[in-house]
Amino acid sequence: MDTKQKVTFAIIGVVCGAAIIAMLVFLFMLIGQMSEAKGVRDDAESTLTGYYNSERYPNEGNRKVRQQDAQAYTQVADAARSLLSHGLAFPQGETPSQFVTRIGESVRLLNERQSALKKGALPVAKKASTEPETVMDYAFGRYVVQGEMPADDGITVPRLATQFAVIEHVCNLLLDRGALEITEVSRTVFETANQAQPEVEEPRASRRSRKNRKTETAQRADTEAELDPVLAQDGVTRESYTIRFRARYTTLATVLNDLVKSPLFVVVTDVSIARPVLIRDRVAEMVKKRETQRAVIARRAANARTEEERKAAEVAAAKPLFDGASPAERLVTDPAHSSPLEITLKFDVYSVPPAPEAAADEAAPAATEGN
Repeated sequence: MDTKQKVTFAIIGVVCGAAIIAMLVFLFMLIGQMSEAKGVRDDAESTLTGYYNSERYPNEGNRKVRQQDAQAYTQVADAARSLLSHGLAFPQGETPSQFVTRIGESVRLLNERQSALKKGALPVAKKASTEPETVMDYAFGRYVVQGEMPADDGITVPRLATQFAVIEHVCNLLLDRGALEITEVSRTVFETANQAQPEVEEPRASRRSRKNRKTETAQRADTEAELDPVLAQDGVTRESYTIRFRARYTTLATVLNDLVKSPLFVVVTDVSIARPVLIRDRVAEMVKKRETQRAVIARRAANARTEEERKAAEVAAAKPLFDGASPAERLVTDPAHSSPLEITLKFDVYSVPPAPEAAADEAAPAATEGN
């Protein structure tokens, strides 16, 4: 073999060796990728196997947990409904005339009680009825003043009776706790007005009743806000009330606490408090009164006959202007001696009709007694 052939074979050997080395490198790279792919495949297989071997949902344990949750939710809902089903007692099955007669007597008693409180004494005898224009009608003026009759449809009278029971309960509660005067009462106006009568000359009381009817119509948009559809679907109803009265702060605080303890489900929506007398005017009046007393003491000191009387008068005149003032004469006083406030209390009463079983249980004793 000559030199040229040797050189050719050497070059071919180098090229083949390089090719073999390159293929070995690619082979090792492919082996690494295959190992990674195998690992991914094994992980996916393990995940799928775990899914297939896991217990199916819902299984018996899951069903038991859900049933326990549903039972707990039902108990909570029943407890809430029972709170809403507690109402005030009032005569059932009244006719429109019976209802109007009953609330007329109740309104008269409330007015007598307010009149007695204004005079500082409890009522001891039946008083003559007041003038129609001065009657406090407690949002039922169209029935106790104007003499209208509610519709005899089996719905209007029970709802009116429920509203009047709430108003009478809260008004008596206010008077029991020291309210000085109840000035205005409004309620959710739901009933439609009677058909218009031929126009005739109306007395003063009728003109006032017509004005009250317009006021009721204006209040209807404010008091009949839309109830939450979820509550309405469960049969929950809401009645809105507004009561304006004069009382001290202690009366308001006590009444709010009593409403929490009452059988009604009451939600207070607003409490507005205003002072009938401005602080500035009251301060000026108190300062003027004390300065007048100071001037009297100074004149007494000037006209004193003995040295002891003169010194006593000078000591009294040197005291601070409001030294020794009683609690009622102080600008910042305790709630028991504070001046009466003008208070507006707005609240809603939520309720649901009693369950059929409870209604049947209540009706059964009545039927037995009737027999």
